[in-house]
Amino acid sequence: MALQKRHLAIIHIAAKELGLDDEAYRKVLQTQAGVRSAKHLNHRGFRAVMKHFETRGFQPRSAARRPMPSNRARMATAGQIKKIYAQWATLEGCWYETGSFWKTLRGFLQKRFRVKHEKFLTLEKAGQVIEALKSIGSRIMHNGKCMVKK
Repeated sequence: MALQKRHLAIIHIAAKELGLDDEAYRKVLQTQAGVRSAKHLNHRGFRAVMKHFETRGFQPRSAARRPMPSNRARMATAGQIKKIYAQWATLEGCWYETGSFWKTLRGFLQKRFRVKHEKFLTLEKAGQVIEALKSIGSRIMHNGKCMVKK
């Protein structure tokens, strides 16, 4: 049975908020539900994709927790942290093992930026993390395919 339009809208909003480009978005659909287009999702596939997006930091409006306090002067914004999650997700299976998202992300932050958790990033360091992930992605990925041999 096909999904309702509101379900498709939620999928597209999640992908946009996570900062996924078209190729990364389609890779998520393929790996989580076995389809290349959201219009081919069934309800089981929809739930799998949404669970994946939620582990990457997406929070549906109805289930949204309190937003990050705006009084976090000089600390990373929610948008920066979502961008870090999205970029890190695109490296899955190539730069780090599938299924070890949080452990490897926090290990990367600790080793490269001396920060134990992404919520402790400053504005400046969050920008540096984003640029570092862009650089890694450009070195190891080509047309959405991993170019590094494990």
